[in-house]
Amino acid sequence: MWLGITQHSLFNRLRAEGDQVFPIGWAQVIQRAGNTLYVVDAMAREAGCICVPLPEDELVSVTDINEKLLEVFEEVARYSQLVKKSIEDGEVDREEFENLKFGLYRSTVKMQEHLNLISRTFCKPEEVNAPSCSSGRSVAKNTCVEN
Repeated sequence: MWLGITQHSLFNRLRAEGDQVFPIGWAQVIQRAGNTLYVVDAMAREAGCICVPLPEDELVSVTDINEKLLEVFEEVARYSQLVKKSIEDGEVDREEFENLKFGLYRSTVKMQEHLNLISRTFCKPEEVNAPSCSSGRSVAKNTCVEN
């Protein structure tokens, strides 16, 4: 028994034709148990967004940034191979196209993770005066973000 439910109850909710709602809390537990981001990635893709995981350790080094860049190259190379394989017969079917979209998503996430590491490590916070929000005497901190 997991989270107070039976295995059959869980699988019943996972059926493609199922009419029951799958609680997000269960998805989070499954994600943590599997040490993956599959659920949040799928939700992000459905919403037209990208899930960019933040580094767990606040102390990020140049080595970490360079390693992440190597991961970007590896992911882009995988995507490139997918493209090559998908177009070699002169037609891209639905399954191939879905694989291409997923490969592009993974590549984009890796690139955003790399940029995030650079931003968190090397960008200094900007001081921004927000007079319309107060008497004009307060100074808010704004972290460097990509444009």
